[in-house]
Amino acid sequence: MNHPQRNSAILTKGKGLTHGPRTYIVFGVMRGGTSMVAGVMRGLGVYMGPDIAAENHESAAFAHQSIPEMRKAITACNELQQIWGWKNPNAADYVDRLWQDLRNPHLICVFRDSVSNGQGLNRWHPIGSIQGVHQTLLQQQKNLGLLLMRQCPSLLISYEKATRHPEQFVMELSDWVGISADHNKFDFTGFMSAGSYKNISDFQR
Repeated sequence: MNHPQRNSAILTKGKGLTHGPRTYIVFGVMRGGTSMVAGVMRGLGVYMGPDIAAENHESAAFAHQSIPEMRKAITACNELQQIWGWKNPNAADYVDRLWQDLRNPHLICVFRDSVSNGQGLNRWHPIGSIQGVHQTLLQQQKNLGLLLMRQCPSLLISYEKATRHPEQFVMELSDWVGISADHNKFDFTGFMSAGSYKNISDFQR
């Protein structure tokens, strides 16, 4: 792991590829900031799968699909895109079964304050406040296991620090993926501001 600047939102494991084919998997915990990160990836110009939901930036090809169906989607995306990925908070639950189909996989895991995350989860899926915190921590333990086990470039993101220092976050993320951020074409800071889900088209310039 690297030792980031005091206000850096990221930790890295390995060096991300900046040339050639590669695949990015954005995951974390439900209501934990993965939509923000996936939207920023789209703002950078990364193809995040077919049939994207307008606000949570999830591809229908990787949401509630079987492993064979996801494998078909990966094959199709590999044929069409050199650089692509998808976002699913619970990807750590199944991505091992797809690993051999991925070209140069890169893991991007989003972490959020566990109390805030648990409260957000509980608003959408009422299971009890403490239970919500417990569930988010269990999922992040599973995510950490995947990050430690897989010898591939990985990025760990603090949602709170990313939204507190959006310009630095976008710079660091764009450096890691090897794609320059064009602030004249996309309002990254506005998109990352606190609030509900955001449609990417509202921030394109």
